[in-house]
Amino acid sequence: MKKAFIFITLLVLSFASTLAFVGCDKADAAQTIAEWKSKYTAGDFGIRDEKDPFVELELSNGDSIRLELYPDVAPISVVNFMKYVKDGFYDGVVFHRIIKGFMIQTGGFEEKDGRISQKTATYPAIKGEFAANGVTNNLSHTRGVLSMARTSAYDTATSQIFICSEITAQNTRGLNGSYAAFGKVIDEESMQAVSKLEKVETAQKTLYYGSVAQTSSDVPVDTVYIKKATLYQVD
Repeated sequence: MKKAFIFITLLVLSFASTLAFVGCDKADAAQTIAEWKSKYTAGDFGIRDEKDPFVELELSNGDSIRLELYPDVAPISVVNFMKYVKDGFYDGVVFHRIIKGFMIQTGGFEEKDGRISQKTATYPAIKGEFAANGVTNNLSHTRGVLSMARTSAYDTATSQIFICSEITAQNTRGLNGSYAAFGKVIDEESMQAVSKLEKVETAQKTLYYGSVAQTSSDVPVDTVYIKKATLYQVD
């Protein structure tokens, strides 16, 4: 990828075993998804299968990003993400890295006492589900696609994710086959929220890893964070 991704750790579970922990009421989930379909514009996106898991990210700027997860494409990544959402891990987590024309990244830092500090992942790292790691994954990193961030090592993805924004062909070539895409936004309004966030002013700022300070590029000047991440599971 264009720049190195920073991570922590995650749990490898089967998709079936994780479904037992999904606490979202199925009737409420079905009603919510039906409301999304009537309220928002599918446009270039839309729902692929209503039986897939869905996650809504409510942001501190008032926007929301609705995502459909693809367990048939990347089951380990989907299970991993669902566990973190169910645990409330993403609530309060900031978007700590944004590259215009490329992607928005979150899942590893929170703002505390005026500092952007690492939030340690709570599960072991997962296997990277992409071709370079011996796994078939045909979901291309196009506009609106959700993917797992990682370090330079293949099996290091944990809680950090990124969403492709106004992606270019050059960036796509660096992602496809090397990063585990596992979902996509479902409507134009969600994509507008991604595009709006992608355009925020960024700068070099200090990120804290415990007591260790490190200067990082592409950090938003004004912090935007996830107020709440909610999982919706119909089946």
